[in-house]
Amino acid sequence: MSIWISKLKDGKREGVLKLGEDSWELPELFKIFEQWLLTDSNNLSSNVQWIADIGFSPREGANGGGPIISLDIMRSCIDKNISIYLSEYNDLD
Repeated sequence: MSIWISKLKDGKREGVLKLGEDSWELPELFKIFEQWLLTDSNNLSSNVQWIADIGFSPREGANGGGPIISLDIMRSCIDKNISIYLSEYNDLD
């Protein structure tokens, strides 16, 4: 899947940016999101409600674990008014 960065306007999402296209693993997608958030998200207005929709598929053979959402990531999302949606997809066909 990928990560869609959208803004919420009048109750509707407006697509703005797509990251990590064709990546389905949550740990990899979260690294992409973290890198973008810390280096390339400075132009987001904090006066707008933003959504980062991270679409992923369960890893085959996974027994738990996953990415850590660091305090820096949480602070940055709060400062930029970004909510994180985790969208899980089981059927990749």
